Amino acid sequence: MGNQITEIQDQYCSSYDKRKLCSFDIEYIDTPTKPLIHQAARYLFFTKGHGRMTVDSKSYEIGPHTFVAILPWEITEITAVDAPLEFFKIIYNSDFINNTIKFGYNTGNNFFNILSSVQGTPIVQCTEEEAAVILRVLNEIKSETGIESILDVPEERELSNVYVTNKLMELLIHFTRFSRKRECRNEKGDSIELDERGAIFKYIYSHLNQKQTLSELSSLFYMSESSISKYVMDVTGLTFSDLVNEMRIVKMMDLLMYTDMTLNELAELTGFVDASHVLKVFSARTGVTPKEYRKIYAGTNNLFKEREKSVSFEVFNYIYHNFQEDLKIQAVADKFGVTVVELNRILLFQAERNFEDFLNYLRVNKACELMLSTRMSITDIAIEVGYNTVKTFSRNFVKLKSMTPATFRKHIILQHGGESIPEGQSAV
Repeated sequence: MGNQITEIQDQYCSSYDKRKLCSFDIEYIDTPTKPLIHQAARYLFFTKGHGRMTVDSKSYEIGPHTFVAILPWEITEITAVDAPLEFFKIIYNSDFINNTIKFGYNTGNNFFNILSSVQGTPIVQCTEEEAAVILRVLNEIKSETGIESILDVPEERELSNVYVTNKLMELLIHFTRFSRKRECRNEKGDSIELDERGAIFKYIYSHLNQKQTLSELSSLFYMSESSISKYVMDVTGLTFSDLVNEMRIVKMMDLLMYTDMTLNELAELTGFVDASHVLKVFSARTGVTPKEYRKIYAGTNNLFKEREKSVSFEVFNYIYHNFQEDLKIQAVADKFGVTVVELNRILLFQAERNFEDFLNYLRVNKACELMLSTRMSITDIAIEVGYNTVKTFSRNFVKLKSMTPATFRKHIILQHGGESIPEGQSAV
């Protein structure tokens, strides 16, 4: 993969409201895409076009009525577009749905897991009748949740979350039944080695409550510890331990929003030692305590109100001129008298990014400027643009630029023909 790191997409279902169980959107693709790692599960239903896509290195034909189920930490890529593709996209919280099925609907106490239900058959080519069933459910979800990309936020209806949850489970049932009827059309020539390596991320994610070591993974996947470490770093830009912690934090965020479990209970589920360990790692990663996070994202959805429009430019201007400060989303929302959800919708309208993405976008771009125009160390640049740690800076830099800060500095300097840091000058 060279210096190009696979982009890890956000774990949230919605850009403006992190509490949403799912979001609906319509996408159009006319050129191949870069590889993406998905932290949140999703369904894709193609309505137009023809092409090919890979799911964890296996290649599949896609066209009208192709139904795709993508699990957390799977790697996908649209590798060919023979005719422009149009598809419906549902991003949903698979942990919530999985637990709802296991504890609310599983009257026979049978073991059920979304991962095992979908794994191995990620793509189904639906018949006309099956496609009509899927389109009906998708349109019902759309009418309930609105369309994400145009900030279509319908007035929340009574028992909306219950309705959406049932529709998501209906999609899962249909996908599982349809996939059992036929063999998935899988192109020949897949690489077994790549398939097995791609499964590493899913294995780690599905066993977060257990202590995981490189030694254990080495035995399971018949790879050396150093090979696994290198693969994880090449694909994600993270060390093995950082990747495990990132997955645990993502799962913790979901559980904080959708359950009232104690920190000790959450620690047991996500593989942390105890409540104090959760508090330390979560606070360092997010900048807020678990209690504060739960409070921020509690409550009901709000409509995009007229008063948001009157402060939208002020919000945008404030963040643009103060991104180097230690800005917190709740504090900024309070400053302008809006909720966190309203603040994110304002920024999506003004900057096409939510608060966290916009803040990181400004900081990383400023860091790029400093790396080109100064000889400041990467540590000093990280602090200068508003990050508390180099690790946080590097993680966000990799997410936006698909390479590390050090690689970027070296690459850009070489591109511009000979500028170099004097011998002995530290670049990190």
